[in-house]
Amino acid sequence: MTEDRPAFEGYVSHPSLGDEAVPGRLTFAFFRLRFESEAATVEMPVSRLLIDKGEGRDELIYFSDPEQPGWSISTYDTNILNHALLHQQPHTLRQIRAMYSGRELSGRVKATFGVLIGFVLAAFIVWMLMGLMVRAVVAHVPAEWERELGDSVVAELKERETFTNDVALKAKLDLAVAPLLQVLPKNGTEYKFYIIENEMPNAFALPGGHVMVHDSLIRLADRPEELAGVIAHEVAHVTEKHAYRKLISEAGPYLVVRLFLGGGRGTVGLLGGSSQLLVQQSFSQEYELEADAVGFNYLVKAHIDPRGLADMLKKLEAAYGGFGFSQFHMGAFSSHPATAKRLQRLDAKWRRLKDKTHFITYDQPGSGT
Repeated sequence: MTEDRPAFEGYVSHPSLGDEAVPGRLTFAFFRLRFESEAATVEMPVSRLLIDKGEGRDELIYFSDPEQPGWSISTYDTNILNHALLHQQPHTLRQIRAMYSGRELSGRVKATFGVLIGFVLAAFIVWMLMGLMVRAVVAHVPAEWERELGDSVVAELKERETFTNDVALKAKLDLAVAPLLQVLPKNGTEYKFYIIENEMPNAFALPGGHVMVHDSLIRLADRPEELAGVIAHEVAHVTEKHAYRKLISEAGPYLVVRLFLGGGRGTVGLLGGSSQLLVQQSFSQEYELEADAVGFNYLVKAHIDPRGLADMLKKLEAAYGGFGFSQFHMGAFSSHPATAKRLQRLDAKWRRLKDKTHFITYDQPGSGT
């Protein structure tokens, strides 16, 4: 039988040769794998060869002989696995097939994982771009249109709700919000506060600077900081334009892109027919967390202890325990999504706050009242 005698670059290792593998050449001769170098010559019968593949960065192919412990022959040249002698022996052929099968499976797993990662990254990028485009679109909503919308909703509320001018409640509300009003974004907005008689503690802000507060909420607050915390949260929903962003996002990617490329033209037309939805919808957890964060920052800027927001959130959760949340539509606190998570986020913001001392004391003259 005539055998091919191609040579492959390879290595041999053995404790007697030191820590480094010795380079040399590999050939097949007389049904043996032969390694030759100036330092060593090793032969292993093909009938006893064990073949293994390195893991990770080690791409070497290893050959060993159970009857020659400690000796290992290796090569980077995968062409050696195509040698006829290895394919003529059933046990070496099985090892080669198993090796290629495992490599193919690993490749498929890596390819699938890569595709999934690609989809996730693409989805994240699209989500980010959509968010940026929605923000750009709502930025074109005219302030005058917002004021007119707010005025119209207030007029409708006055027809079906009972507004009160209770002096004590108004004084308590004015005291709490006076420092906050100094730091809220103006943009030509004049904030107006209304007290509505309602046994369910709640508050909500409308476009144009209108803030509705239930009398039961004012009574529920033991400290001005708690009331200021709720107001800061509700106003943040308006300053961040959550209602507009939600409605435009729900219109679908095609319309969002169309409005964005059109410089916001048509935005008012899209929102105009949804005036009630703008003030009666509950918000997603994303918007609630954002309103918490923005409201927290407003409180800190106004030198109001921001822990009042978390304290009132706990009270509202307890107060709503006797009611079905589905009854309420206005205001962020009506839906209470993931209250524990919101409290956790607020606590984390408090722990990261560097200055925890320079807060106003409401009962002292000149405190911003």
